[in-house]
Amino acid sequence: MGAVRRYLRFLGCDWSLAEDLAQDAALAALRTGHAALPWLLTTARNGYRMHLRQRGRRREVDDLDTLHAQWLEVAGDDGAAARRRALQQCLRQLPERSRRALELRYGDQTRRAEIAGELGLRPEGIKSLLTRVRQLLAACITRRLNGD
Repeated sequence: MGAVRRYLRFLGCDWSLAEDLAQDAALAALRTGHAALPWLLTTARNGYRMHLRQRGRRREVDDLDTLHAQWLEVAGDDGAAARRRALQQCLRQLPERSRRALELRYGDQTRRAEIAGELGLRPEGIKSLLTRVRQLLAACITRRLNGD
């Protein structure tokens, strides 16, 4: 649901409302059997549109269509798919310890102190390791997307 929340935030939705609308879209998807991202985005956008109309913000409702078109240009499926492929390739190049630290921190939501215990480092070392790995991944993804 992260993509739906990011989309809503791009449209100007505040964080807590974006969370609520993303969850509403997910529940609607479960009820109806629709789970494709375009359907979820449309459902979330319609929820945000209703929210704005209820508050008398007609001009902002009209702006949503323009913002939606911009979103599709910036974050269309082709670009996201390319970024995911680049990320997967870059992750495979990382040393095992770096991949494990990422998995624990972002996959399992493990605290740095616990990761440090598992990997035999101090918590400050984990913070530095994660910072370096994120920088390496960002540079690697950029190189791959630019064809270098």
